[in-house]
Amino acid sequence: MSDVAWVPQSCTLPTEERSLRVAEWDALLSQRLTSLSRPQPLRLRLDLGR
Repeated sequence: MSDVAWVPQSCTLPTEERSLRVAEWDALLSQRLTSLSRPQPLRLRLDLGR
């Protein structure tokens, strides 16, 4: 599976920019994510630090 295989076909972001956005999210989460929890089956809580 490619890095952007999960992106829905309805996404309006140009295909060539999708990998850049995935990389930005990866960087943000790897640098700032302090905790995560799943309070409900369809809910995910991400806590981001400074």
